[in-house]
Amino acid sequence: MRASAIDEGERLISREQALENAFRDRTATEENLRTLLTAIEASRSRLRYIHLAVQLRTPDILKEHQIDSYNALRGYGADPCKEVPEGHDPVMWRRYSGRE
Repeated sequence: MRASAIDEGERLISREQALENAFRDRTATEENLRTLLTAIEASRSRLRYIHLAVQLRTPDILKEHQIDSYNALRGYGADPCKEVPEGHDPVMWRRYSGRE
């Protein structure tokens, strides 16, 4: 998974850079904008698939207490805003969680 995710992540970054360059160089047109965005979203979709496909296998790999620990560390629970995971900005965490 790691190698696939790194490869796809690098493609995504490269495509985002191409989009940025098109605007910076003033070469962006409606036609190439659609092409650039389509490539970016296809790459983002593949990257999410790589990650989520592994998530589907997690219950077969981990024991129940490990899954519970993982969920707690990720901030999943009844109210994700009561305990903001370490390293996260509380305001952004709550906004992302739909609590503000």
